[in-house]
Amino acid sequence: MELAQISAIYLPHPVHSLNSTNSTYSLVSRDLFALPIVMDAIQIYAIAAGGTLCIFAFVNLLPLLIPLVTRVSIFVSKHFRYPYILHRHRILGPWTRAGVIIQLAYLAINLFCVLAVLSWDDIKAANFSGAGRRAGTLAEVNMIPLLAGPHFAFLADLIGLSLKTIRGIHRSAGWMTAALVFLHAMAAASDGPLPIDVSQNLFAVIGASLLCLLLVLLFPLFRKLSYELFLRSHQALAWGSIYAVWRHVPSDKSSPHAYIYITMGIFAATSCKLAPSSSETGSFATNCHAPLSRTMQPLAMDAGQYINLWIPSVSFWSFLQTHPFTVISWDAKDQARLDLLIEPRRGLTQELLYHAKKGYTINPLVMFSGPHRASLSMGEYESVLMVASGFGIAAFVPHLKKLIYSYNTRAVRTRCIHLVWQIKNEADGLAVQEVLNSALKEDKLDDGCILSISVYVESKNSPKTPFGERASMYPGPSPLPECHTDIRCTQFAIKLKSKLGNLLLKPTSHYTYFGLTYMYSESAKQAKAPK
Repeated sequence: MELAQISAIYLPHPVHSLNSTNSTYSLVSRDLFALPIVMDAIQIYAIAAGGTLCIFAFVNLLPLLIPLVTRVSIFVSKHFRYPYILHRHRILGPWTRAGVIIQLAYLAINLFCVLAVLSWDDIKAANFSGAGRRAGTLAEVNMIPLLAGPHFAFLADLIGLSLKTIRGIHRSAGWMTAALVFLHAMAAASDGPLPIDVSQNLFAVIGASLLCLLLVLLFPLFRKLSYELFLRSHQALAWGSIYAVWRHVPSDKSSPHAYIYITMGIFAATSCKLAPSSSETGSFATNCHAPLSRTMQPLAMDAGQYINLWIPSVSFWSFLQTHPFTVISWDAKDQARLDLLIEPRRGLTQELLYHAKKGYTINPLVMFSGPHRASLSMGEYESVLMVASGFGIAAFVPHLKKLIYSYNTRAVRTRCIHLVWQIKNEADGLAVQEVLNSALKEDKLDDGCILSISVYVESKNSPKTPFGERASMYPGPSPLPECHTDIRCTQFAIKLKSKLGNLLLKPTSHYTYFGLTYMYSESAKQAKAPK
């Protein structure tokens, strides 16, 4: 403003030079406009010099900040992430303190955006009609994460969040969008009747009807009848709603159309990863207890990662089905063969078991996407406790192979691995007998002492019996508290009592006992004596 005022003083009084056609005004103007340029250069130099010093200071102080961040992370996990306000229920839950706080903050932000009208000088409250219009626009914004990708796995890999978190975000954004659309429809109805012969009003009714139908199909009854059909119907109704919204929004409103184009652009960008990682032909396994295997081009696959499998020729509805399966094979190099441990239930897995029992020799087209999920590093822990039940053992097999290989090559600190496996009967372990035996055979450095296996059989009543050379079988359920407070390895005899130390308890669900939160993998069947 000061520069503009000074220029206004000189503009009305130009003084022409006698020896030049240029006016004195021109020279004065150049001087006036040159001063800020010099000042900007000085400011840039000062910011660059100060920023460089700050970077060096931050790097030097970083080792001091890491313990503080660790303490804060432990505090947040202990008091917010792990404690439950509502435990698992048929309809609701589980709800942690952190989850409730995040949901309340999400709700408060959306309410503020709907009810508050911001201006340069104050904040005003919107009337009901205005709040309804703002709710419609805000619903489009909330729809962006709902259609940000063709599959949750791609979003999880892209953002770096877990699949469970991505599902929670999708669920929350979906219900928020439905509530905002309902408010938008109520406000529009309060303004007067909507003539259906107008195209915009007609598509508003169509979009609202599709959204209502989508919500009705969310009831468990429809999902249990055919989950694959429900999933494709859910996706089709969602895209139908987007098209109806696009036709409903007036053409002179640029922002609502921009939100739709942004949604479609993000979906197109993430769909570029949808191209299957491999498409191969293979044969069905004739042994229904053996892991399913496919040979393909070499692929880098880390421990704990999974693939989404698509075999369109297995059954009539299989072209609509993709299923995630954990890859139980692991190798330090790229793998040309993937081994999958599949538990037959319904749908595709039941069809695979049917073809295996019949001994079919057809070579179906097998396509998959992946690998998905970031691998969990365990090499920095001296003691690793793995707790699994049934087919949940599939999540640990590649980690066992990787840890033993890394121990043999002196690449990790791990000195003790204890696998606790809960099964229903002794015959359930046929599927992974060969896999566990191969892991024990690789555990040969220092006379093979880092891996020990404890198998707990629910239907067994006899006392503890040997289950191979380095495995024991116990009757009844596994005593989880004793497992995490007292870990005994064959050679090292490491005992951890009431200390976290370098103990890692790996994988899928969270369980809290006396303030120590650990994880366990859960599923349904297996075990045979490893040698």
